[in-house]
Amino acid sequence: MKSAPDHSRLARERGRKRFPHAFALVLCLAFGLGLYGEWLGRQASIAYPPRGEFHQLANGRLHYRDIRPEGASLGTIVMVHGAWSGHADLFSTLAPALRDHRVIAIDRPGEGWSERLGGSQMASPARQAEAIMQLLDAVAPERFVLVAHSLGAPLSAHIALERPARVKGLVLLGAVTHPWLSNLKHGAAPVTSAWLGPIFNRVVSIPLTKLLMAAGASFAFAPDAVPPDYADAAELPLLLRAETFRDNAQDIVAADAFLVGQAPRYKDLKAPVVAIAGDHDAVISPAAHSAAMVRAAPLGSLILLPGVGHMPHHAAADIIARAIRKLAVGP
Repeated sequence: MKSAPDHSRLARERGRKRFPHAFALVLCLAFGLGLYGEWLGRQASIAYPPRGEFHQLANGRLHYRDIRPEGASLGTIVMVHGAWSGHADLFSTLAPALRDHRVIAIDRPGEGWSERLGGSQMASPARQAEAIMQLLDAVAPERFVLVAHSLGAPLSAHIALERPARVKGLVLLGAVTHPWLSNLKHGAAPVTSAWLGPIFNRVVSIPLTKLLMAAGASFAFAPDAVPPDYADAAELPLLLRAETFRDNAQDIVAADAFLVGQAPRYKDLKAPVVAIAGDHDAVISPAAHSAAMVRAAPLGSLILLPGVGHMPHHAAADIIARAIRKLAVGP
């Protein structure tokens, strides 16, 4: 009969023999997931190629769509999308309702088909606002109504604060206007890291996002149903590219810190501000953001949509288009 120490020694030896096999299995699984994540991103790029124009800036190109009415324009509308999306999300729902206007929808730096224009520093809403205004100063010198959804609001409000002569009005949809996250920076480090992020996102973030994409859309739209053509119309799979995923996460972290300084400045806004939000928005609290913004803005007004979630431009495009048109034809 073998003694207890012998059994313990044999167990340790078996464990040591199994470890290389288990480690090799984990490496193979990670490698396979990484290839799958890379393939998803490449397939998205093929399926949703650039459909607009590019404007060259010092550090890269911005992609945008620019449509004009057949007759005289009733004003220019500029659209800035939120997180985890691109220009097509707003463009696909609102542009058809604004056929008498010039409509410009922009991919924010690092999103859609716009290049990042300078690494992680471009996550700052102020830097994104500066880049977008360089584009608009070149292609649309006229005044415009600025329409922003969710995470597009911090940079859009910054434009209204810094370039008031260019902005006729600000329409904010389910907007992020105040700090709303805590201790996110460290938790997001594997996703946002310049060196670890590309690996982690291909192996973990992108395959997981693909698996949960439908559930995430349902959460954003709730209590409304997700439109059957939403993913295609919004070109949603483009976020399954590793660099795009990293840039989105960086933008969220940077916006939260940026808003600590910007929120107290809303009292200085000169343009009319219309905040439109769903009363069932479970992503961004209308009370903590939209309502707080219009209380601070001298010319602020709030439209609260009953039974609507975080995607009001899908649920109430006509209401939003009326608000936009009213600002566009104003003084």
